[in-house]
Amino acid sequence: MVKSAKRIYLKNLSEAGMSLVEVMISITLLTLFFTTYSGFVEIASRFTKKENTNLNNSNGLVIDRHYLSITLDEYASFLSQPGLTLADINNIKQKQISNLPVGCSFSPSIDWGIPVNLKPIPGVNWQPSNAGYAICLKSSSIAESPLSDLVSKSKGNNINAQPGLYFLLALPNEVSINGLPMRKIFCRPYPYC
Repeated sequence: MVKSAKRIYLKNLSEAGMSLVEVMISITLLTLFFTTYSGFVEIASRFTKKENTNLNNSNGLVIDRHYLSITLDEYASFLSQPGLTLADINNIKQKQISNLPVGCSFSPSIDWGIPVNLKPIPGVNWQPSNAGYAICLKSSSIAESPLSDLVSKSKGNNINAQPGLYFLLALPNEVSINGLPMRKIFCRPYPYC
């Protein structure tokens, strides 16, 4: 008799719906889910739309970073050639242009005197300077040996010669969520890397 009464009570209890505690827990979980979702959408929207309207040709962070990557590849490809001497590289690294840091330029092909296209992506009217980025050339602690020493070492002579490692940096006018710095590491002269 006690077991059948207990079964009836449990059966009625299971048909009664949610208790107040269950309602509070489900509302809390729902609130937590929507808070997390709205935070994620807000952060993701900063990377997908253009918020900085004072830049002429900026296409948003993701597209600008893609274009910057292509641009830095173009400059690294040219600067790594052995036809460019170590003295030329040192002149570029020490060049001061307006109020930019040493070795930086908004128009490197003009200021550094190298034949890289001002608009590095064919068919796209985009330049790093219009998006607010300066391109900089910096050296690492691995200094480049003179070309004659590298040639001599490649012929089998026992000379302590090594190629140099350099950094190409794309620095925005102002570091923000819409403009993040970027770097490219390259070795030169390329045949000896």
